[in-house]
Amino acid sequence: MLFGRNRNVQAETVVLPEHLRDPADAPAADERLTGPFDISEVETRDFSKGYMDLGAIKVPMRKKVSYRLEQEQAKNKVFAVSAVHDNSTLQIQAFAAPHSGGQWNEIRQEMFDQNKSAQGAKVTTEEGEFGKELLIRIPAELPDGRKGERIARFLGVDGPRWMIRAMIMGKAALNQDQAALLYDILKNTVIDRGEQPLPARQMLELTPPENVQVAMREAAARRRQEAKAQQQAKQN
Repeated sequence: MLFGRNRNVQAETVVLPEHLRDPADAPAADERLTGPFDISEVETRDFSKGYMDLGAIKVPMRKKVSYRLEQEQAKNKVFAVSAVHDNSTLQIQAFAAPHSGGQWNEIRQEMFDQNKSAQGAKVTTEEGEFGKELLIRIPAELPDGRKGERIARFLGVDGPRWMIRAMIMGKAALNQDQAALLYDILKNTVIDRGEQPLPARQMLELTPPENVQVAMREAAARRRQEAKAQQQAKQN
């Protein structure tokens, strides 16, 4: 499966425990209806309530939505946050971008060309709520052995010196009604790029709150213990 991820990066998904999921909804978008927002546009907002504050990305919490952090195993860095609702997933990543903007147009074309060359892949460009979106279908084998396909919709947003690349998978990739809540989450996401100089396209590293980091370390320790136990069982 090509899509747009670096295939040389080993990643794992960290599912947040129930007690770290804030049941309170974040406030709706401000008067400007073209979110996601830059931190400079919502400076008075309290991100301790109704948001998962990951530093560079502040994602609104919504009821009946679970959240996952995508972590690069080798460097132990969080590179994306995902919202999961009704078997559909919205993954959000943020990157540094030039003042001139237009970075999503470049990346979208590169993804189009890359996936178009994959055998059997179907790639189309569609107009969506955030402008041009990329719909990619890749042939795949289903869990029951039947032939199927993996479907992903990619959306991009150019902000002031940052760019969001979002991916929607599951039923919401094809059904607008199913996607409504995920689009709402994306529209109310806030990006805090920081003032440090960064090269264009550099991924903005995410910093989970301390309580989430503790949960992640505990989960990693459990995985190590389970792996060790399985290895010992094989040796015996």
